[in-house]
Amino acid sequence: MSTPMSGGALSRIGAIVAKEITDTFRDRRAMLVTVITSVVAGPIFLALILNMSANQAEKARTLKLPVVGAAYAPALIAFLERQQVTIETAADDYENRIQAGDMDVVLRIEPDFESAVKSGSAVKVKLIYDRSRDRARPAIEQTESLLNGYGRLWGTQRLLLRGIAPQVARPLTVESIDLATPQQSGSLVLFLVAYYGLFAAVMGGMAGAIDTTAGERERGSLEPLLVTPITTFELATGKWLAIALFNALVVALTLAGFYLTLRFAPLPAIGIPFLFGFTELVRFLLVLLPLIALMPAILVYVGMRGRSLKEAQANISVLLFLLSMVPVIQIFSQRKEPAWAAWVPVSSQYAMLNRALRGDAIPVLEWLQSAAAPALLTVLALVAAARLLNRVAARAPS
Repeated sequence: MSTPMSGGALSRIGAIVAKEITDTFRDRRAMLVTVITSVVAGPIFLALILNMSANQAEKARTLKLPVVGAAYAPALIAFLERQQVTIETAADDYENRIQAGDMDVVLRIEPDFESAVKSGSAVKVKLIYDRSRDRARPAIEQTESLLNGYGRLWGTQRLLLRGIAPQVARPLTVESIDLATPQQSGSLVLFLVAYYGLFAAVMGGMAGAIDTTAGERERGSLEPLLVTPITTFELATGKWLAIALFNALVVALTLAGFYLTLRFAPLPAIGIPFLFGFTELVRFLLVLLPLIALMPAILVYVGMRGRSLKEAQANISVLLFLLSMVPVIQIFSQRKEPAWAAWVPVSSQYAMLNRALRGDAIPVLEWLQSAAAPALLTVLALVAAARLLNRVAARAPS
């Protein structure tokens, strides 16, 4: 009698794929945790960042400035009030309140302010703040900008009173021209979409890979598969395909969560347009396709090396940590990637995801270049996994 395992190579691989997918979906709790986390975690984080940006922008628009000695500089106070700044009297213990985080910034004007103005000498005011607090920075920066603006206005008026053209003191005029499109400006905030998409491609198949390799080995259910009419390469390929399909599902759900959030969620407006539509979603999937195939193959190999679940989890955790640090290094390096980085898995995909967010075209040749190394490594990882299975089969009782 013919059985699926005794048919052709494709039918045998298909049987392994069906088995692994069934086992994956049978563990409903683990599957639901993975899927729900993929869909919800990234959009929640993005919404928190946008709300924080909106709150900081709102604080900057409605600046409330506590002042010590406001009566000593009525002209300065009037200028600030014309800029829609709400002037408040600072409490006596303002330094303690700033350190405690209850106040952002305080302007202190000394009693000799008026006498210094009359004598024509430079006048000093003091800003007291704690710049280590992120939420205080918009108020600090806006206050500094307003005081600098008042200083320039005051200097211009002094020059005019003395019959000197203000341009004499400002011989250089800088005109800023920003070449970034609105979509490119929005991509600076949406870097989280690229990072989470990449992270999903790297992490999506981890649980399934550990269970189908070290888990089966620990439970003793791997050896029965090795005595069936199937080659070890076919077995490794079947496990890889099943994990890759689940990995693709996790990536698709992660990106769909961002797409639905940016399209339909009531996110606060922060003055920057965000464009992550269906076109960008498809581009992301195409860019991540090599990693969606590569990571399950590597995970199968690393998982096969573990003789127990704990050992496999430790090995895979170290590997995933190192891979997840690649985009972090790219974010903080603030440098243009060298030409050879286009051949490096993870690095090339992250760079292309950012280009997709900016609306830049991704030539087919560049995509093929980024997919070359992952394709080669996928085959090598499957061959290495098959060799490990050969060793397990050799030690298994006949």
